[in-house]
Amino acid sequence: MALLGSTDLPDQSLFGGIYPDVGGSAGTFFYDHTTLYPYAGLVGPDAGGSDSSLWAFNSANNTWTSVQVEGGQISFGNNSEGVYASDPRTGTSFYTGGYTVAFNGTYNGTVKFRSPNPGPLGWEFRTAVVGMQGPDILKGAMVYVRKGRAGILIAFGGYQTAYQGNQIPDSLWDQRPFNDIYIYDIYSNVWYHQTATGTIPELRTEFCAVVSSAPDDSSFQITIHGGWDQLNRRAFNDVYVLSVPSFRWIRVQDSNNPDLEGGLQPGRNRHKCDIWNETSMIVTGGEITNGTWDTSLLSYTCNPAYPPVKVLDTSTYIWQTEFRPNVTYSIPEVVTSVIGGGPLGGAQLTQPELNWESDSLAYIFSQTGPSSKSQGNDALATSAIVGIAVGAFAALAGIAGTFVAIFFSRRNRRKENQVTDRSTPSVTVVPLVQGWEKPELDATSAERYELGSENLVHEVHGEDIGKQKQIFGYR
Repeated sequence: MALLGSTDLPDQSLFGGIYPDVGGSAGTFFYDHTTLYPYAGLVGPDAGGSDSSLWAFNSANNTWTSVQVEGGQISFGNNSEGVYASDPRTGTSFYTGGYTVAFNGTYNGTVKFRSPNPGPLGWEFRTAVVGMQGPDILKGAMVYVRKGRAGILIAFGGYQTAYQGNQIPDSLWDQRPFNDIYIYDIYSNVWYHQTATGTIPELRTEFCAVVSSAPDDSSFQITIHGGWDQLNRRAFNDVYVLSVPSFRWIRVQDSNNPDLEGGLQPGRNRHKCDIWNETSMIVTGGEITNGTWDTSLLSYTCNPAYPPVKVLDTSTYIWQTEFRPNVTYSIPEVVTSVIGGGPLGGAQLTQPELNWESDSLAYIFSQTGPSSKSQGNDALATSAIVGIAVGAFAALAGIAGTFVAIFFSRRNRRKENQVTDRSTPSVTVVPLVQGWEKPELDATSAERYELGSENLVHEVHGEDIGKQKQIFGYR
């Protein structure tokens, strides 16, 4: 636990991912400028919050404390596999979907957690005033985008859980096509649907997504990586971009992916990714699976061939061998060739190809909120990296991801007055070492199990093995 400082974890009852307990997987950390708040993916009597309180980890002094939350008992703390996003400017976080919320259309709504820091913490379970109550989503992704009066959430992919499907044998639900995009307007508390076009990604779950905004805010690029296709039993190693407000999907030919340096062509799923300075997509953990219908895990033990952390430059879509925290974002040509404009913005496609499905959406996307940087927020909030979604606190790589976030944010705070462009040789560089080691796990055993005694390793997300086997069967 040294990566989080010399501190004890909270109550043992909050440990997650202990096979074969139901729950204990794929939760998240809500966050504000300095503090992480674990939510969902928890098991035990305190999973829903004890006496209207949550555990909190303060990255400034490396301490766990129990904090009071206004709004009554925290609900759905044992939910898992939902989607989540945070507004780094206001310290507001959101969670919807999962095994509990929107299971076959029940309990549908959106958890809203407020951590203004300073200010009282609060939560509420919001049901929409009109229209749909939510996207009924499991194992998809959701991101925050600075559109509308108070920002929006964009959710897509995963399984639809509103009704029983027939796409996959022995599965309750169908995988959702990626032209189905769901938008939540935070200000009006209304969910909308919008159809996307372009090169639509193949059906998948368990992928990750981040957002990069154009320098002039004329477009926002949502980059996704990897994922799992339950129908064909395969993991993906590809990269796609959804550009909004044009709602065009674009297939990206990325290069130098470290997962593909060997003779195999494995995919990665159940990983987490976060964006730093609009440009560096930091991917942590996950499962590395060897090809279609060959579901053997290459990450079954700690494998030096597949790093637990890798970084994609979203301006070039080249995987990096080092982390460069001061590099700034420019729109890549593969995107501008579709939406128009240039590296600094000026997008010419500013509405969907199939037109807006609601006039309200057109109005929402005509407004753009301020960025975290323009408000002078500290780097922890600006980067949003501390939103590492770790379902089990004992997942070492997840803790490592949080450490990376805190380390880089503190480094960035020390350099907050330095501005350099992409070609500046003085940019701070943090090597991503090949042949990585985990000194805190050194041992003589040939096998290392990162989550304890169970014979299954998940480097960021805990795996709800009992429930997944009940619903989907063995891979």
